[in-house]
Amino acid sequence: MAHTAKKICTGEYEYRGYNIENMAQWDADCKFWAMTALGDDSAEDSANTLHEAKSWIDFWIDGQA
Repeated sequence: MAHTAKKICTGEYEYRGYNIENMAQWDADCKFWAMTALGDDSAEDSANTLHEAKSWIDFWIDGQA
C-alpha cells in the first residue's frame, strides 16, 4: 500500500504518525528533515530529504524500506 504525506504547511508534513519538518525553514544552514512522532517533543531522527525521511518511517513501521 502506498502511503501519502499530508502537507501541513510549507516544509512540514504528517506521515504515518510522524511529523516531518524541513529544518531549513528555521535556519538556512540546516539541510535536513527532522522526524518526530506525533505527540513527542523532540525528533526521533533526521534525514537528508523528505523521500529519505518517509523511507525511514516505512522501515520503522513495516520493517522494510
